Amino acid sequence: AMMLYEQGRFALDDPVAKYLPSFDEVMVRGNADAESRKPSRAITVRDLMLHTSGLEHRTSELYRRARVRARDITLPQFIANIVRVPLMEDPGTRFRYSEGTTVLGRLVEIWSGQPLDRVFEERIFGPLAMTDTGFWVPVDRRPRLTTVYALADGGLKPIEIEEVPFTDKPALLEGAVGLVSTVPDYFRFAQMLLNKGQFGGVRMLRADTVETMTKNGLSEAVLAARGGSMGWGLANVNVAIDSGEYGWDGTAGTIFWNDPARQMVTILMTQSVPANPDNLRQRFKALIAQAVAS
Repeated sequence: AMMLYEQGRFALDDPVAKYLPSFDEVMVRGNADAESRKPSRAITVRDLMLHTSGLEHRTSELYRRARVRARDITLPQFIANIVRVPLMEDPGTRFRYSEGTTVLGRLVEIWSGQPLDRVFEERIFGPLAMTDTGFWVPVDRRPRLTTVYALADGGLKPIEIEEVPFTDKPALLEGAVGLVSTVPDYFRFAQMLLNKGQFGGVRMLRADTVETMTKNGLSEAVLAARGGSMGWGLANVNVAIDSGEYGWDGTAGTIFWNDPARQMVTILMTQSVPANPDNLRQRFKALIAQAVAS
């Protein structure tokens, strides 16, 4: 999205409805017996990136009941579904990790004139030589696909975390979730961000754009309500206010974080539900910090 931003295809404070007119119809849920009402202002592209849009998470009971998101529907159908469900609050008033990034994926298609998977391949995966990253696993690579495990009866059992398995091409190509990858591939992406937009001689983004993307973008009020120590950046990353480290995690245990002060990328890829058993992520990060210090 920020590559297209650099090309002038949109402004961060553009209303989403400028490109997706159905977003003019969104309402905010009422409290108690109050009826739904119009939001205090329009949802902007910046709201989608910062998760301050008022939209809810894909796993919420509200969205599950309304079947807002499923991997067997198209992205335009997803948009039609999500605007029918009320916002949780007015835009700009609270951080709520949400389906805003999948809405952003549809905007990327509109701004680029291409399907999301082709945009990713031509603009990201190809230039960064991320040869094992995509929305599904081709037949010849299926033996390399890891299994997700869950706790059951004192042991582990294999589970599927999606109704449409990752060995099948889904109808829904999402900005928020759904890619499969490898540690070497994801390292190239993370290192590109740490290098302020370039890797392997390829410039993906301007340095000032990456700096903007990887610093806190939440307002003081929203930041305080979130807890104060952890902000959020336009790159869809947590940002540690004190250290400037940034990163994010995946549904089944994957996580990355970049440390600009140490010029270090750390990646952990497990496949487990719950995603962070026995605080594995924190323990792993502590071990890395100890190893670097020694």
